[in-house]
Amino acid sequence: MLAALDRALLTELQTDNQQTHAQLGAKVGLSASSVRRRLTALRARGVLEAEVAILAPETVGVQAIVLVTFGEESVEGDDAFRERMRAAPEVQQCYSVAGDVDYVRVVHAPDLASYESWGKRGLTADPTIRRYDTHLVWSRVKFSTALPLDRSAG
Repeated sequence: MLAALDRALLTELQTDNQQTHAQLGAKVGLSASSVRRRLTALRARGVLEAEVAILAPETVGVQAIVLVTFGEESVEGDDAFRERMRAAPEVQQCYSVAGDVDYVRVVHAPDLASYESWGKRGLTADPTIRRYDTHLVWSRVKFSTALPLDRSAG
């Protein structure tokens, strides 16, 4: 459970994590030292999982949404697939989902030829995969890494 001040602080931090402790404190009503202590505690608890730079994907290649459907499902095949997805630098995100498909992935490659080559090696060559559908991203309509936090809760 997060305190209301922690929620307010995290909301501000998700918008711009380059703000100083003093700037964050001014926005949420805390001193810079209180902000520093709270952020340290949130990191230690694992609430703040990572603080990273986010690149515009269209500036460094192509992005695709890939839907994967298994033919014959097994625990071993699923575990092996998950490990390959975790190890593949091209895979930015991978979700196990309910419904007609088994996995949804966000994939990035330098160009279409590289994506095709990776798809043949990593997907077509996998006998457990019955089908995969690639949807090229023309443009991002909305992208956010921020989780909505109710500032009054807690």
